[in-house]
Amino acid sequence: MRNDGIHMPELPEPTLDELERLAEAIGERADGFELDMPDGSVARGYRAPGIHGTLPEGWRVYDIMECDSERWMPYPGYEDVAEADREDGENGRYETSLVIDDNPGPHFVDQGDPFVTRHDLSGVDWEFDEGHCGYDGVQLSDDIARLAAAAMPVMESARTESPIR
Repeated sequence: MRNDGIHMPELPEPTLDELERLAEAIGERADGFELDMPDGSVARGYRAPGIHGTLPEGWRVYDIMECDSERWMPYPGYEDVAEADREDGENGRYETSLVIDDNPGPHFVDQGDPFVTRHDLSGVDWEFDEGHCGYDGVQLSDDIARLAAAAMPVMESARTESPIR
């Protein structure tokens, strides 16, 4: 059952302290990842090889599993194989998509790195193909550095003001 009506609200940016605590739990090299919902809203978070500590309040972890969809794409050169010689799956492939599992734990499927986000994805029944999900090219360490740099001018101006008046 698909739920096309699920909307991910735009969340305020996490604080620097929150991201630093998140880095302690999942590692600062966690990759930024986005899931596009059917209504056009986006769930943002990070994919990490594992969870090694307690997540900050409000953060959730979801398993993301690969599954074979019903969309079939031919391998390059498939058209050159005679119709009688074609075998289902041998000369082509089914596109892989991702599904959310809100019951983290071992599974008998191809399971990818956990997805850590502040969005509540419980009840999301939607296959995310390559056009609706992906890495955003930023790591958690990049987001921490950006927020730290934004805080620097405030700290610098406090240092440069003369204490003598």
